[in-house]
Amino acid sequence: MLLNCETKKDNAGIEKVEFFYPRIPKINDNVKKGRIYLDSIQNFGELNILADQIVCDKKWPILIFETENNKYNFALFKECTVSMDIVDYHGSNVIYIEKDSIIINQQNIVPFDSLENILTKHILNPNREFDYSKSIEKALIFYYQDSLFESKKIKNQLIKISSVFNELNSKNGDSLPLKIKLNEHPFINVLPPTLPNEN
Repeated sequence: MLLNCETKKDNAGIEKVEFFYPRIPKINDNVKKGRIYLDSIQNFGELNILADQIVCDKKWPILIFETENNKYNFALFKECTVSMDIVDYHGSNVIYIEKDSIIINQQNIVPFDSLENILTKHILNPNREFDYSKSIEKALIFYYQDSLFESKKIKNQLIKISSVFNELNSKNGDSLPLKIKLNEHPFINVLPPTLPNEN
C-alpha cells in the first residue's frame, strides 16, 4: 500500500481510498491546519485568497475534494502575501503548471499531457539532468491559473497530477513527496542582462 494513502469509510458508509500529499507523516505533524473544500469554491482566485488567509493566520492550507472512489488532501505550500516573505527557489527545483502547459527550468514549455514523463524527471531525475530537481525533497510544483479558472478544472488537473504521482510513487519505494505551491502571479521569464558590446 502507498504510504500517502489509507482506506476509510465516508459518512454514508462507502469505503474510499484517502490520499495525502506531500505524504501522511507531513500532514499529521502537530501543525494547525485550515481546510479548503474545493467543491465549495468557484475558481482559482477564490482558492488563492482563502489559502492566503489561512497561511497569514499561521496555519497550513489543506485542499480537500472527493470523487466517487477517492478523497484527496493536498497540503499546499504558500507564502503569506501580507508578510512579504521572500523565498528564493533554485530554478531547476521547480516546474510550473499554468493553463494546459508545464514550464521546465523557467524556459522549456511542454503540454500538460507530458506530465508523466516530466514528473518522473522532476522528482527522481534519474539521469541527473540540469533542467530538473537536484533532489527528491527539493522537487516542487508551482501551480497558477487565471483567477476565473473553474474549480472543476482545478480538480481535473490535480486528479491527473495525483494519478501520475501515485504510479511513480508505487514503483519507487512508496515514500516520495508531492509538493505543490500556489502562485499568486503567472510565470514571468526574466532574461539575464545582455553584456555590453566590447567592440
